[in-house]
Amino acid sequence: MKIYSQSQRNYIAEGQNQDQLLAKRVRKAIGLDKRRVESKRHTVISGPPGIGKSYTTMREIKSSGVAHVMIGAGATDAALQIKLAYNVKKYCIDQGKELVLFLDDADDVVFGNKATMNQWKMAMAKQEPVYSRDVNLTTQINSLRKQGKDSIADAIEYFQEEGEVGITVPMDMVRVIILCNKNYEDAKTIHASKRSDVEALIDRVRYSRLEFDWKVAWGWLSYILQNSQPFEDVDVLLDDDQKSMICKWMWDKWENMRNTSYRTIEEMAEYLIDDPEDFEDEWNNFLKVR
Repeated sequence: MKIYSQSQRNYIAEGQNQDQLLAKRVRKAIGLDKRRVESKRHTVISGPPGIGKSYTTMREIKSSGVAHVMIGAGATDAALQIKLAYNVKKYCIDQGKELVLFLDDADDVVFGNKATMNQWKMAMAKQEPVYSRDVNLTTQINSLRKQGKDSIADAIEYFQEEGEVGITVPMDMVRVIILCNKNYEDAKTIHASKRSDVEALIDRVRYSRLEFDWKVAWGWLSYILQNSQPFEDVDVLLDDDQKSMICKWMWDKWENMRNTSYRTIEEMAEYLIDDPEDFEDEWNNFLKVR
């Protein structure tokens, strides 16, 4: 039985091509292709949700074995500083390694306002880059010590300067990869009050915009699912028929779906595995726009 039409197979092939192109960009961003000179060390990859930015970027970072830390959407100033301080101290200071800082869904964390953009301009400066923010971490330090997490508290204190409230973390051994949804090269999408700050920040990075037809996005998801398992850490596998069932359902319902990222694939697989009698009702109830 023919699982996919010729047109669908073509889109899966194009999805594979887009995945390989993005993987190549990410490998360059994390410094795997060693260069004699490098004009820009940091990277911004933008594109709408559901086209593989997060999945492919994290896959390449993990498979490379580089030291890395991920900061997700909505991270508070304190949480970001603590994670950054701990990992820079652990990898850059103590081990002399370069650290990849992966900021996922970072529209608000990086581009939220003038203060955040200035913060990241300083962090990604060519000369003496630092991440510095005056967030009082005394409460967090005391709490960490009570929990027995002295190594994290020590790392925070290591980067505190006398007379300063927050911390100043050197960024000269950190590569920053920023993923975001909005196209920050398109002036029409940026409020006039932000444009000069956005332009100054974008000028410090390698910028890539990913944007393509939904059928290619579907092809990417189908290609990834064909070559992976949604739950690799447990002994539950989808067979080829189940994978194609998910993909073909998404093809038919794409424009009415709430979300079309790989996380949706995982959710659909959960229903398919745990509720084999009524899984399609669950798909219709929870995954489609009402």
